[in-house]
Amino acid sequence: MKIDESKAQALEKNHIYYVRCMCEVAVVSALYVAFTFLSNTVGFAYGPIQFRVSEALVILVAFRRHLISFVPISCIIANLLSPYGAWDLLFMPVVSTIAALPIWFFYHRFSSPFMKFCTLTISSWSYAIITALGVGFMISVITKTPFWINTTPVLISQITIMTISAVLSGLPGLIGGKKRKL
Repeated sequence: MKIDESKAQALEKNHIYYVRCMCEVAVVSALYVAFTFLSNTVGFAYGPIQFRVSEALVILVAFRRHLISFVPISCIIANLLSPYGAWDLLFMPVVSTIAALPIWFFYHRFSSPFMKFCTLTISSWSYAIITALGVGFMISVITKTPFWINTTPVLISQITIMTISAVLSGLPGLIGGKKRKL
């Protein structure tokens, strides 16, 4: 069976797109894992007091929908060193992925640069809140310590990281007023 030339070109273009998407997921996942391991060298990657700079990469989900798949992949790999074992390898990737979905969903509901900036910031806070609640719950169950003692420091660090990430990635679109193509 012979495929005409236009169909062959469309298939090749589609194949190139999917390979590019997979490469982007691999690179962002590798960066997330590397930044998490760097945070671990100073003791801020796991536990109730954590400051994972790698979480800032989650904001990329707003601009590239396929990057949602980097969240569970990188979370599983990064949590291999976690003292919380199966909880951190099974529960937190699910929580983080669910938490990242609103970032993409709400960012694409508005066309105004100002509204995009606002929704990017607010949806990044929803990510911070959901993941902080997940981490707080997980640590509370495992260590039998109070939920809010475990949740509050994580929430503060997550809100800080995600706000900085949202502002830095959303500000160029707000100032320029044009759509960015990544």
